[in-house]
Amino acid sequence: MYVKVDSLALLNQFNHIWMQCWIEKGYGLENEHRDADRFLIVDNADRKIGTIEFKPYSLHPSNDINAVFPFHQLHMMNEDPQSVVEIDKTAILKEHRGANLARLLSLFVHYSEYYRVNYCVALLERNFYKALRIVYKIPMEQAGEKVYYKGDYVTPTIIFPQKIIQNKENYPWLLAQKSDKKINISS
Repeated sequence: MYVKVDSLALLNQFNHIWMQCWIEKGYGLENEHRDADRFLIVDNADRKIGTIEFKPYSLHPSNDINAVFPFHQLHMMNEDPQSVVEIDKTAILKEHRGANLARLLSLFVHYSEYYRVNYCVALLERNFYKALRIVYKIPMEQAGEKVYYKGDYVTPTIIFPQKIIQNKENYPWLLAQKSDKKINISS
């Protein structure tokens, strides 16, 4: 279902996938080297087909995401900033989109449960935002008006993973971690 990026070879695959997807969409590329947990999404044929990155959230106004939208000014971000994670570099190769989104979303839930994440902040492409809200029923809210960023309009979003974790039976797309395929998230 996923592989944690823990080597230069895996980091190169991670970068290749998200960059390919962003170029396809016409987005500007960024090449930051912040601490983050990076994962490759793996399909049933054991192909690496997607990426997701979880970054520690910072309340500092100069934090990249806060410079785009002032999440740091929202009360819920200030309550317990250690339980907030920034999600970035969410991508699935074009030919593997659709059913594989459940893999990516399941990893998001497993990660949030493991690290007791209460809130996630993200800048979501508008159609992706709609799919998460309407099709997958992800508990989230639009934090502000759309913003033009790196080549497209994005929706500043707060996601509430604990609502999924506490009601897993309401999310039929949620994939269980198979014990033989389980990868220690913290490693």
